Order: sequence, then structure tokens, then C-alpha cells
Amino acid sequence: MYPKKELAQIIITACRQFEIQTVVISPGSRNAPLTIGFSNHEDFETLSIVDERCAAFFALGIAQQTQKPVAIVCTSGSALLNYYPAIAEAYYSQIPLVVISADRPKHLIDIGDGQTIRQENVFQNHILYSANLKEFDTENNIKSLTKGFELLTHVKGPIHINAPFDEPLYETVDSMSSFQFPVQEYENEDTINYNELAADWNAAKKKMILVGVHAPNTELEALLDKVADDPSVLVLTETTSNLHNKRFVNSIDNLIFNLTEEEFASLQPDILLTFGGLVVSKKIKKFLRDYAPKQHWHVNELRAFDTFHVLNKHLKIDSFSFFKNFWKLVDYDNDSSFESKWTDYKNLTREKHNKYIKTAPFSDLKVFEQILQQIPNNSQLQISNSAIIRYAQMFTIDSSLEVFCNRGTSGIDGSTSTAIGAALALSLIHISEPTRPY
Repeated sequence: MYPKKELAQIIITACRQFEIQTVVISPGSRNAPLTIGFSNHEDFETLSIVDERCAAFFALGIAQQTQKPVAIVCTSGSALLNYYPAIAEAYYSQIPLVVISADRPKHLIDIGDGQTIRQENVFQNHILYSANLKEFDTENNIKSLTKGFELLTHVKGPIHINAPFDEPLYETVDSMSSFQFPVQEYENEDTINYNELAADWNAAKKKMILVGVHAPNTELEALLDKVADDPSVLVLTETTSNLHNKRFVNSIDNLIFNLTEEEFASLQPDILLTFGGLVVSKKIKKFLRDYAPKQHWHVNELRAFDTFHVLNKHLKIDSFSFFKNFWKLVDYDNDSSFESKWTDYKNLTREKHNKYIKTAPFSDLKVFEQILQQIPNNSQLQISNSAIIRYAQMFTIDSSLEVFCNRGTSGIDGSTSTAIGAALALSLIHISEPTRPY
């Protein structure tokens, strides 16, 4: 059985053509044509989550792990608004979500009809694209969906499809009509002047690389291992960076907590290169604002935040492609002691930390040490926000662990649902694929 509604068939066909595999559905009547269509189609895995807020974060967790878009479907009215926290997180964390909301027809909006709100463009400040569809407008619906899905294919984040359905809602047919969505060649020309960047980089005596939230990536890690060989480059990572090397500074707050003004000035970089998502450490943000680098470059396909108020280059490319091209042109400054000075200091602070922990009384800090030691190797760790992630930043976590946290908005809600969705995705990945998809 398939929905008789042509609009529902168009949406389902678009999701199929653009390779959406997982659909998380919350209950309702207005979204019945979509529920019927997705549930009865063999190309989709449908999951039912009753509460929309949980459903959206659950889908976020799946997309976080698979790096593939996951669709969420809800009924009309305030049900849609419960998606908003997860949509904001997906927007700032660049996680692909397809938000599909059923709606009342336009003539029923703002006349006192039940379960009805103004749904068009409701997420306009935190969405990549909004497709406001209309029944019986096939050509424009196809154009709008194509534009949204094409964008989603190349830029990660959430898109919103709003679909008004008039009654009757439950009529079915034996087969669906055929619709074609034109696939356009996407051009992402790399216009970065690597020679110019390399000239500035090679002339600088103190270079700092700061990595925010990042999915595990063994190929990128190998490139950064070469970076660590340059004595003039200091690499700072966080618990959520998922990139490891014994010379990386992975407990930033421990390193800079007790520095004097003279030591802060010595640490101040000429060039700061950042990539990945948002940074947890408040101390490194304050340091780089107070002791600003001469240049700040950020590598990201979509956006660059001027976190330290000195951003002067946004390099619109993924981090692996950037380093693969850039590092061929870099000269190592073998006369520099910038990296060794601070990694030696890191080792010293780590020794003091470990010594204190051994004699520390029962406390939050002691509990974190004990819990982290009990986590089996090769596990995935989902950390919630506020004090929890900050405590975790104070410890060196085993490099076999994959660490995730909803740092897009740093919200304290949704962490459990995200972890459950991630766990489901991870279990399916381990069953079907021998390696991670990163």
C-alpha cells in the first residue's frame, strides 16, 4: 500500500533518489500519507519514536555516526517545534537531517483550526534550506526538493520540507507514480592560493593548530602526524577532536591554567589555524582573545566563526583535502623550539596532575578518573554538556575511544537520545561494515 496523495509520493521518491535510508517517524494523523508511504516502502528503514524532541536527537545520533542524512517525520502544529533543539544542534554541528513536517492547507492557517501553526520557514535562522511545498503543484515541488537535496548532498546540515495535506489522509493505492528529479553537476572549485598561504606559514616562527569537535579520521591523523614533526608547530586538541599523537597537547586547560603573563606572551602564536567544530575550552578562547595571533585561518566547507575576533581567512574546504594540498609546500623550521618547549611543559603538568589525583579525596575529579579508567578500549563515549565535558577535558582519554558530544549549541538537553541513536547506528555499522565510515 502506498499513499494516494501525490505530494507524499513526490517526497518519498525524492528521499529514495537522494539515498535517504533511515526515517524516524513520530505519530499523528496529518502525516499519515508519509507514514504509510515510508513504512511500506522496502527501501527505507523506519523507526518509531513517540516524542518528537527525543526523535530528533535520536536521528541526530544516527546521522552523527553514519555521516548520512536521516529523515524525521512529524504531524502538524506544535509537534514540529519540538524538533527545534536538535535542528539547531545539527545546524551548528553540520550534521545532515531531513526534517519533514505535515501541515494543514493554507486556507486553514490562522482561522482557529486545531493543531495548526505557521509552519512555513519556521526554522529559517537555523536551516540550510526550506522547501515549502503545495498540493497539486508538481513541477515546483520537484524543483524545490531537488534544490534542497542537492544542497544537502554537498553541505552537511538540516533541511526542512513542509508538506500541507488536505483530507482525506488515509487513502491508498497499489503503486506509486514515477517522478524524476534532475541531478545537476555540483562544482566545488578549490580557489585557495596555497602558495600564498605557504609563504606566510613558512615565514612565521610560532604556528598553532587548534582542533575542535571532529569525527575520527585515520587519514587526517596521518597527515597531522607529519605536522607534529615541525618544531615550530604546536597542535592543540580536545577530548572531542578524536585525533591523537603523543606530541599533541590534549588537555589544554591543564597546560595554560597557571601560566604567567610572560609565559602567555611566549605561547602567543603568529598564525592560528583552526578546523573542526566548536571548541570546549574557555581558557584557550580567553587566551587567544587576550593574546591574539597575527593571523587566524579557519578550514571548513560551510562557515567560519570569528571566535577570537581576528579571523582573516576562511578556507572553504574539508580539513583532509586542505592539509593534503598545503603540506606539500611547507618547510620545517628546525631551528624552532616552540613545539618542544610546550610539549615538555605539557608532560610536566601531566605528571603533577597524575600525582595529585593519586592522593585526591573523593570528589567529582576523583570519580571522573575512576569512571574513565573503567571504560573498555575501542568503545564509543557520548559525553553530555556543562561540567561533564569540562571534567573529561582534564584527563588523557585512551586513544582507542571515539568521543562525541553535542557541542554545536552545547545544550544540556538531548544527550541521552543522541547517544541511543548513535548506539543503534554503531551496532548496525559493526554488523554490516568491517570499518568505520569516516
